[in-house]
Amino acid sequence: MNLHELPMIIFTVFAQMSVGAFVALGVINVVGTPKYGRETIERVTDPAIYAIGPTLVFGLIASMFHMNDITNTLNVLRNWDTSWLSREIILGVGFAGLGFLFAIMQWFKIASHTIRQAIALLAAIVGLGLVYSMSMIYASVETIPAWNTWSVPVQFFATTFLLGALAVGAAILIHMSIRFRSSDNGTPAAPATDSTVDGTDGDGKGGVGLLQKTKLQARSMTRERLTVDSPDAKAGVQIIRWVAITSVVIGVIIFINYIFHIINLATGVPAAQLAAEEYQSGFFFVRLALLGIAAVLLAVFTYRTANQEFKNPKTLTILMMTALVLAVVTEFMGRSVHYDTLFRVGM
Repeated sequence: MNLHELPMIIFTVFAQMSVGAFVALGVINVVGTPKYGRETIERVTDPAIYAIGPTLVFGLIASMFHMNDITNTLNVLRNWDTSWLSREIILGVGFAGLGFLFAIMQWFKIASHTIRQAIALLAAIVGLGLVYSMSMIYASVETIPAWNTWSVPVQFFATTFLLGALAVGAAILIHMSIRFRSSDNGTPAAPATDSTVDGTDGDGKGGVGLLQKTKLQARSMTRERLTVDSPDAKAGVQIIRWVAITSVVIGVIIFINYIFHIINLATGVPAAQLAAEEYQSGFFFVRLALLGIAAVLLAVFTYRTANQEFKNPKTLTILMMTALVLAVVTEFMGRSVHYDTLFRVGM
């Protein structure tokens, strides 16, 4: 493991996971709302929103430790017009700010649904720009053959969508498990309706304060009775099924990308061939093995959700969480190998 680059590994992996989760939630809302209704989709997906911000902030803080002097961050920003690093920092802060703004607006139901979605779309665009900037910091370095290739952006975006989808799936399942358990234990439940939960009549009018809105929102999301035939459960089943299938497909793309990348390096200049040797280590093969195990777990997950009643998501939650943990570990390992391939032409 490349411990010297650990701050950057943490930053890139967790920042990409945050962006991927935000994009995944956006896709779920766009595709799921016409079928299940906006209120149902929001009840199922909103809990995942509030984990994105802390994850990105953690990554940003970790990245600062890569600099000998944290105040150098301000100097880096001056070259935004020519430096991918400057753009990365600006877009990272922009994504974190917009994501936080959207989470607050969504939680308190501030402004109209259209305005909130516009903020979410802008945050997603900035987030994807952040991932692209990350990849171009490496792909634009012409003196390092292992980085100066289209394979780096492919890998970074694959990490983004793989971890993001898994994180959303895990968050949804954990939340659904809590609601199932509350129902089984006879916990008092809020009525399962598609009306707003902010104490208003849906047009923004009403005398309920922000604190009361927060209490009502939390009660609706964590104590509302959840049954197998409820709209929330049906929507959740479809979401996590597609999350699992999508993640397996992305895992295959990662394998294919590595094949082409390694072949390209092995037939290149001496520096590229040295980099190719890093992909022949036991460390890298363990990375692939863990990725394969995660894919198998997701295949099992998809099979179970497709072939049995969704009575209690506890077992499926364990499978999804295990797949997520394995995926994060294997992406850390893959990013470590990425930094290990820093062999310059002529050196």
